[in-house]
Amino acid sequence: EWKVGGGATLTALEEALAGEYPMIDKMLWAFASRQIRNRATLAGNVVTASPIGDLLPVLLALDGEIRLTGPTGSRVVAAHENFVDYRKTARQDDELVVAVRLPQRTQHSAAYKVSKRPSDDISIVAAAFALVLDSNGYVQHVRLAYGGVAAVPLRALAVENFLHGRRLDAQTLAE
Repeated sequence: EWKVGGGATLTALEEALAGEYPMIDKMLWAFASRQIRNRATLAGNVVTASPIGDLLPVLLALDGEIRLTGPTGSRVVAAHENFVDYRKTARQDDELVVAVRLPQRTQHSAAYKVSKRPSDDISIVAAAFALVLDSNGYVQHVRLAYGGVAAVPLRALAVENFLHGRRLDAQTLAE
């Protein structure tokens, strides 16, 4: 796993991960300019909770967790439970995002961003996918996450449930 401190910039994240998560590299390539990535943080992306935030589908696809700390203590919120309404998260007003945890289990992953310009532009829609297959091609773990399709970033739970335990073949893809 990787733990990213709340104040870590996106440039520091990119340099520290150095290719560990290709989907993060792909999204960061198209994420604003270098000057903005030198100041922006993953925690800031989480707190802003924009439905078109580039890194939020990635966080959902990776089963990320958010560590919050406030006057009453610390707690961890799963990324898929964090986005509760348009630009509203599970974070209380007196809590700070102190870290984001990214598990490492993904065998196959991809991320996509559609925007008016290829880079340095806000997403129209973004998607991130994470998949683990067993040696016979059966889906052991799957996450399909999207931004820009609803009031909050979300996972395609019905499709995930459909794919889990199935062989990833032409018939499954056709269904």
